[in-house]
Amino acid sequence: MTEPHTSRHTTNTQTKHGPKLRSQGASAEGARCPFHAVLFDLDGTLLDTTQAIYESLKYTIRHFTGATPKDEELHPYMGLPVFEQFSKLLPGRAVEACEVYEAHNLSIHKDYVKPYPGAVDVLQALKANGVKIALVTSKRRRTATVGLEIAGITHLFDATVFCEDTPENKPHPAPVLKALDLLGCTQESASINQTFPLNVLMVGDSPWDIASAKNAQRFLEEKAKSSGSGPSPAVPVIKTAGVTYGAFPKEAVAAQNPDYILDSISQVLTLCALEA
Repeated sequence: MTEPHTSRHTTNTQTKHGPKLRSQGASAEGARCPFHAVLFDLDGTLLDTTQAIYESLKYTIRHFTGATPKDEELHPYMGLPVFEQFSKLLPGRAVEACEVYEAHNLSIHKDYVKPYPGAVDVLQALKANGVKIALVTSKRRRTATVGLEIAGITHLFDATVFCEDTPENKPHPAPVLKALDLLGCTQESASINQTFPLNVLMVGDSPWDIASAKNAQRFLEEKAKSSGSGPSPAVPVIKTAGVTYGAFPKEAVAAQNPDYILDSISQVLTLCALEA
């Protein structure tokens, strides 16, 4: 991973190689958040759902096969949409498996699902400071909504992108592009008085989150170039932050070269030069 320039990053948060830096535009007296919008993954980022997912996968596979796989056997499928998980785990039975999985997962949500420490405070602080917030998840709307309601954070999002909302899911750029459009962060969707370029931060725990944001950046840059007008200032600058406390090991997240590596969701506020 490439070391960020210290002249551009000034907050006490780990960058890709670990040194303490500061977020762009921050000052000791406090400064306006350098990001116009922050996009969040859900599972493993805002909500601790890892055990609920493992238990639901095991329950579903046992329902169809009688066998109970170990967590390490299921880990390669974490972060994928549930239909894609079962297309690989139970070929030919994915539709039925999704129904069994969702019913069981919803039945155990209240016992297993909770927001990570500091997650609600982060969202509230961003909202209070006028930062746009989007949820970008590969989870189905129905199941994700229950988790959001348990955490009491549904009302804090300016935009939501669920599995059903795009033809392709992460790591494809479509979910991030959809969120940017809903937030008015693209030239086509922005208000007439919007100033460009905009800085956007994508926060997630999986390699797919980081890859989706990077793919969206490339797509927008290539689109601007193909228009014949050269590099466009109206292309948002998408920074990425990988978190280490979710379902994926730090090494897997770091391999995608995120701009920042965070050990706590609260460090998002450090990047944004804000306080809870």
